[in-house]
Amino acid sequence: KKRVSYNIFGSATGRLTTNRGSVPVLTLKKEQRSLITPQNDAFVELDLNAAEVRTLMALSGREQPCGDIHEWVVKNVFDGEIERSKAKVELFAWLYNPSNSKSRFDQIFSRQIFRDFFAPEDEVLTTPFGRRLVVEERKAQNYLLQSTTSDQVLENAYKIQKMLRGKKSTIAFTLHDSIILDMSQEDAIMLRDIKSQFEQTRWGSFISTCKIGKNFGNLKELEV
Repeated sequence: KKRVSYNIFGSATGRLTTNRGSVPVLTLKKEQRSLITPQNDAFVELDLNAAEVRTLMALSGREQPCGDIHEWVVKNVFDGEIERSKAKVELFAWLYNPSNSKSRFDQIFSRQIFRDFFAPEDEVLTTPFGRRLVVEERKAQNYLLQSTTSDQVLENAYKIQKMLRGKKSTIAFTLHDSIILDMSQEDAIMLRDIKSQFEQTRWGSFISTCKIGKNFGNLKELEV
C-alpha cells in the first residue's frame, strides 16, 4: 500500500511537498484522484474559503466576510458587474504583482502588509509563526501569505488529529489549504466540532466548505 509522505523542507515558502515514492497528492490530475479511496467509510474534505485572501485581511486587521470572499469582491469591488471567476483572477493578478498599477483593490486590500514582517537590509521575512524566509522584496507578499496560511492549516490539522485519538477516523492527508479526513461513520457526530476547530485561527474564525465522497476524485458538497 502506498502512502503520502511529506517533505517539510521541500519549498522556499514552507509549504509542504511530497517525497519521491510518495503518493503525489499535491500534483495529481483530476482523473487520478478517483483512484485514491479511504480505509474507512468516506473521505471528508475541509477547505478554507479563499484562505490566502483571508490571511491578508486578518494581517491587515480587517473584518472577515461571512460568505464566499470572491462573491463579496464581486459585490463590493465590482458592483456585481463581473462574474466570480473573473473577479478571482483579477484579484490575484493584482495582489501578487507589485508592478501592477493602482486599482480599485487598493481601497480594500494591501499589497504592502509584508513590510510589517520584512527586513529589507538582509531580505529576511519573519512570519507570524516564526519562520524566517530569505526572499527578495517583490516576492515577499506571496511568501508571507502562502507560508502563514500553510502553517495555520497544519496547526489545526495537528489539533484535529488530537481530537481523533482513539477513534477509527484519522487525517488521510493535507492539500494546500485543506485537510482530508478518512472518516468512519461512527465518528460522524464529531464532524461539526472538527469543522469548527479547522476554522479557528490566530486571528479569529475563517470560513470553510465541506465535501464528502467515496473517493478523492468525486467529492460533493456537504452541509455541516
